[in-house]
Amino acid sequence: MTRRTRTMAGVFVVLASLGLVGCGNPPQPPPPPAAPSPTRPALPPRPAVLRLDKVNPCDLLTPAQVSELNTDAGVVGSNNDGLGSRDCLWQRYPAKPDDAWVARVILKQGAETYLSDTSRVTQVAGISAVETSSDQHNPAWHCLLYIDVAPGQSLEVQYSNETGDHPGLNHAVACQLAADAAQLMLSNLRAGAH
Repeated sequence: MTRRTRTMAGVFVVLASLGLVGCGNPPQPPPPPAAPSPTRPALPPRPAVLRLDKVNPCDLLTPAQVSELNTDAGVVGSNNDGLGSRDCLWQRYPAKPDDAWVARVILKQGAETYLSDTSRVTQVAGISAVETSSDQHNPAWHCLLYIDVAPGQSLEVQYSNETGDHPGLNHAVACQLAADAAQLMLSNLRAGAH
């Protein structure tokens, strides 16, 4: 074998070991990209920022509005959301129907946090809200709205009826009752009457 033949044979061995020679299997194509994961709907941009830092939730409804909702004056509630949020409860109990509203000022979590497969995005007084219900309540008698009032903050407005004695009550009606109260609260926030 001549020196040139040995050199060519060495080059062939190197190329063959690297898989660059036409013999053997062609290189495998890269794997296809992973299927996109389903995304939750995003909240539309908020039309205004309504900070809740100094808001007393029991001041979110005026006495006239409390009367309009046909409920009793608000009382400071005790919540367990783990965020130190403040809330207020307006309830007709023991009067009938057993309507109750809660307003919770959430300073450490934006409304987008509450988006899920079972929630829906809606509007209250022109502001985006996440509509859902709690696992601890009958959804036909209960509705939660998390309103996107400010970055990293949300106003939770809840309607519930523990006995289902409100005429024609279902989830849509419960959410309308929550939205009616939320609209009054947002009007007061915008006017600075809190």
